[in-house]
Amino acid sequence: MIFLTQAGLVLLSIGGVSGMLLYVALEKPKGWLAIRQIARLRQGHIDALIIGTILLALGSLTALPAAIAWLLVVSGYYTAIATGALAWWPDWPTHNRLAWWLDFGSLSGFSLGLIAAAISSFVII
Repeated sequence: MIFLTQAGLVLLSIGGVSGMLLYVALEKPKGWLAIRQIARLRQGHIDALIIGTILLALGSLTALPAAIAWLLVVSGYYTAIATGALAWWPDWPTHNRLAWWLDFGSLSGFSLGLIAAAISSFVII
């Protein structure tokens, strides 16, 4: 499915940009660019690369139903970007219940989307 492949490539490019930002931030004094937790930026960078690679692999290897593809893309993007954003706002999910539920829903949605993708790979269309 070309949609998943394109979404994976865009997320990989976000991972590349966040990697450049991380590289520069490591050489700067603490608090540069208002980054409060460099580890959160690093985790967002890794999440973007890993989730992008998963989307790219799923897009090039199998045809998934559109609902599963959209679930993976939306939850994957939210997970990677929200994790990286915690570098600037580390307390956001603990102080905002809606943010906590969005994070939980996104992580759960991505996991369920991967399970659905695995199951759908056994179904002959």
